[in-house]
Order: sequence, then C-alpha cells, then structure tokens
Amino acid sequence: MPRKNNKSLSVRRGLWALRFGWFFHNFLLIVPVIVLVYTQRGITVGDFFLIQGLFRLAAFLFEIPSGYLSDRFSRRCVMIMGALFTSLGFAIVAMAYGFWPIVLGEAMLGVASALYSGTLEAYTYDLLKRNKSQGDFIKQFGEVMTFGSVASFIAVILGGIMYAYIGGDKLLWLEFLVSVGSIVAFVFLPELFEVKRTVKNKNAVADAIGITYKTLKNPKLRNLILFPAMFGGFTIVMLWIMQPIMEFAQVPVQLFGVYFGINNFAAIVFSKYAYKICEKLGEIRVSIITIVTIVLGCVMGLVAVHTAYMPLVYMACAVMAIVPAIRILNNLQYNALIHHSIKSQERGTVISTRAMVATVCGAMMLIGGKFLMDGWGITVTLIGVLAMTGVLWWALKKVACFIRMK
Repeated sequence: MPRKNNKSLSVRRGLWALRFGWFFHNFLLIVPVIVLVYTQRGITVGDFFLIQGLFRLAAFLFEIPSGYLSDRFSRRCVMIMGALFTSLGFAIVAMAYGFWPIVLGEAMLGVASALYSGTLEAYTYDLLKRNKSQGDFIKQFGEVMTFGSVASFIAVILGGIMYAYIGGDKLLWLEFLVSVGSIVAFVFLPELFEVKRTVKNKNAVADAIGITYKTLKNPKLRNLILFPAMFGGFTIVMLWIMQPIMEFAQVPVQLFGVYFGINNFAAIVFSKYAYKICEKLGEIRVSIITIVTIVLGCVMGLVAVHTAYMPLVYMACAVMAIVPAIRILNNLQYNALIHHSIKSQERGTVISTRAMVATVCGAMMLIGGKFLMDGWGITVTLIGVLAMTGVLWWALKKVACFIRMK
C-alpha cells in the first residue's frame, strides 16, 4: 500500500512539474511581434519564413537521436537539455543581427524543439502508467498543453504592449530570463528508470534506425503519423502569415497581441476539452472539422487583404487567429492513437519519428511560403495553401480505415 501511494505521489509531482515547465517554455512574449523584430534586424518577411523552415530542419536532424536518447538513458535529462538549449537560443537571438546569426539562434531553438517533441509525450504517458492511469492520457496531456496555452495567451497579450514600451532587444532578453524557469521546473521531474531500453548485440545507431524503419513501414502507424504531420504544416503557415496580413491590412500593431491572444485562448479551449470533443464526435468527424477550418482560415485571409472595411478586416483576422489553434485538437487525438499502439521502451523514438515527419512537412510548407511570399505576395500564397488542402482529404481517407479498426 505505501508503494502504491509513493507511485501516485510521484505521478502527481511529475505532472505538476511538467505543467509548470511547459508554462515557462510557452511564455513567448516575442511571438506577436516576432516578424517586426526580425525584419528590424536586417531580414525580409520572406527570409523569416525561410528561417522558420530552417528551424524545422534543425529540429529534424535531432528528432530521432533525442527520442532514442530518452528511451535509452533518461527522458528527464533530455527535457532538461531541451530547456537549456531554449535559453541558449534566446541568448543568441538577442545578440544577433542579420540572416545567419538569427539562423544560428533559431537552430538552437530547433534542437530544443526536437529534444521536447517525442520526449514530453513519452514521459507523460509512461508517468501515467506508473499508477495505471494511461487511459487518461488525452485528459492529462491536455492539461499540460492547457498550461502551455495559458502561458502563450498571457504572453502574447503582454508582448505586443511591452514591445511598444521597451522594444525588441529588451523583450528578447526578458524571454531568455523566462526560459530559465523551465530548467528549474524540469529538475523536479521524477526519473522513470523502469522504461529504459536495453539493447543486446546491436549498436545504438542501428537500433534507433531499426525502430524508425519499423515504425514507418507499419501501415497503421505510418498513416496515423502522416495526417497530423501534414495538417500541422498547414497550421504553421496560417500562424505565421497572420502578421503580414495584419500589417498589409493596416491593423494597429497594438492589436497584434490581442489576435495572438485569441489564438491562444482557442488553444486553451481545444487543449482542455479535446478528450470530450473526441469522445462526442469521434476522430473522423473531428478530423473533417479541422480540415474545413483550414479552408475557412484561407478564405478569411483573402477577405482581410481585399477589403478596406475595417470592421470586416477585424472579424476576418479574429477567425484566422482561431484556425492555427485547432492543431492541438488534431495532435492530441492522433497522439493518443499512436501511444496506445506502441511499447514503452520504444515510445520516445516512435514519437520522435512522428515529430520528424511533422517537422519535414512544416519545413517544406514554410520554405515554399518563402518563395510564394517574396515572389507573388500574400494573395497567391493563400490561394496556394487553399488549393493544397486537397492533400489533407487524401491523407484522411488513408487513415480513416485504421481509426475504424481501433
């Protein structure tokens, strides 16, 4: 009986450490004005899209190694490393001017993203397994995501206001100080010694490649990974195109934070109630709704840049702000399906494989956005994204049969 109580206490302590660590990680004051800050440092809007694509390529290179390290050694230590790389990235960006110095700082943030991507979910799922509550994964991981969304909501509201008073340089250094909070929180995570992977007669590289190959070869896992990865690529473009659209439509910069606040409030709702929405509607219906939302976001973006009637512009921007947040709902439902289909000793590597595919999709969309934005402008970019939503319907058709078989 005492042992069971100790396990329950460690689970509760771990969940609270995850929530606070993710809160500090997502307290991103710079987000609502990041395009403005970066373009004041010698880059174009198109360069910004390219830098965000390179950020995802940096994450791609470290996805599998980070997940495998968490399986073999320590998920707790990998997340602490992620927090350290986040702080390093913000410090470099705060001192940077010009394309390549900013790329270096964003690359550090990309490495941090990779260190978190598979490990955070794997740690949460296996932490819940300690007291056999992994069936509550969507709810509990949704709570962790809710803390992150609340942090983002508060930060974007403050970020736009603080930028007007202290400027971009001081805002970046403040971001660095906030990121240290994640390091402190993750230090308090309990270690999960029971899920470490042991390997015999095989080196680490071959083992990691083997897990990745087996994952991508499995038709069920491959399709459960592909659809949310492609969907995430669309939502990241919709998120970063908001600032150029608002600037083009002459929305006051003080309102940028408000619209990003709307985005984060929507993310809070989707995180908090994802498990209820999925239970009520089912994964396929929810997936259809998320695709329709992307289409609506593109239409609203076109409305915002082609009308001079400001009330309509404000309404269109508000709808656009909600669209990227639905990625959380999409991710949570598919992550749960993946977690229920894999082993604990391979969980970090499999989820990192999923993150790797998502990273590639996001990078391709953003790099494509760079050339569309610089070459043809906002309207053509939005029409291009709208036309490409056809691939989402194709991907959903591929995954639907495996959802029905669960």
